[in-house]
Amino acid sequence: MKLKHLPLLGLLLLIISVAVIPGVFATWQYAMSSPDPKNSSFSLTVEEYNFNGVVYVTNAYKTSGDGEFLFTGYNLTTVTSKATLKNSTTSSVTAKITVYNSASETYAFNAVKYTAEHYSNTDIVYELPALQHGDPVEAGKSLSFDVIFAYKAGVEPINTTLDSILNFDFVKLSELPKDEEEIAVSGALGQFEDILNGNTISDSLAQLTNQMDDFDANDRHDDSYIGNVTGATDEDSMLLENLFQDNLTLLINGVETSVTILIKRENVDGKANTGDASGREMTIYMTTSDLQQTGSWLRPASATVFASVFTSNDDGKTWSQVGEMHEGTATIKQYNGWYGGGSFDTDTWKSLDGKTIEQLV
Repeated sequence: MKLKHLPLLGLLLLIISVAVIPGVFATWQYAMSSPDPKNSSFSLTVEEYNFNGVVYVTNAYKTSGDGEFLFTGYNLTTVTSKATLKNSTTSSVTAKITVYNSASETYAFNAVKYTAEHYSNTDIVYELPALQHGDPVEAGKSLSFDVIFAYKAGVEPINTTLDSILNFDFVKLSELPKDEEEIAVSGALGQFEDILNGNTISDSLAQLTNQMDDFDANDRHDDSYIGNVTGATDEDSMLLENLFQDNLTLLINGVETSVTILIKRENVDGKANTGDASGREMTIYMTTSDLQQTGSWLRPASATVFASVFTSNDDGKTWSQVGEMHEGTATIKQYNGWYGGGSFDTDTWKSLDGKTIEQLV
């Protein structure tokens, strides 16, 4: 494999490793280092390195600006970098990133996803001057876009360096979320499938079901549900936070978005030979609502809640999603109670066209 456009005296470090980076990151990582941090570059041709069926970065380099910029790592469409600006409010640096679509269908730009711990300086912000939600990259084609790093308006330059890990998320055009709310829950949904199938943590399903089974110690009525809603025990919430690996609290296009979830284990399709060994499906209910109660005792308020069902045909060894993710509403309530806020009642959930989850499945 040949890597081009590096300085002659440059030191190339190539890492191809299975790297489990929480949240928004994929598996293969390749990185480079250069003795010239002012204008480092990286180039990887499609023919020389091909991740089949995904979108990944093939080229990244500084194009303009008075600051320094160093790309330090790549993980499919996740870019690790250091930007160092001048001590001037007008200082900025622009980088160009190129991605390639190795899949057999069109993908589209979804959003920039990252966590607060992977964005070291909030005085420096990024801008995408041209790339917009929904911009497509066709199968077998490349797409280039600029990223500008500059000081936030009104900031006096004191901390001049930003270390960041940003995921420029591309998804199948046919599955493109319509807004930031759906973007957030889609990330949680993708991680839930990984949890059920042990894709990132080998015993993740066992951890989840063991915690569900321990309902008496966690102030739940039975073993059919678990969540991170207000009122859930610290043990339940911490277990889910660990399993979902930062996908429950993300910055999406610079806006922090938190996802509240309830997971139900029950027979949704009415069949005894699907789901786990007891015939139960796994349904995840997700919302970005603050779940504040604004209604009355007789007419409690509702929240927008997304739901998706997973089932198994081998007694719970492997799981797959049943149909699509459904948008609906559910009554806001107290956890393990009735009127109040902080949680929602999955038994009241209905899709936008008035169907229950059982009817949809």
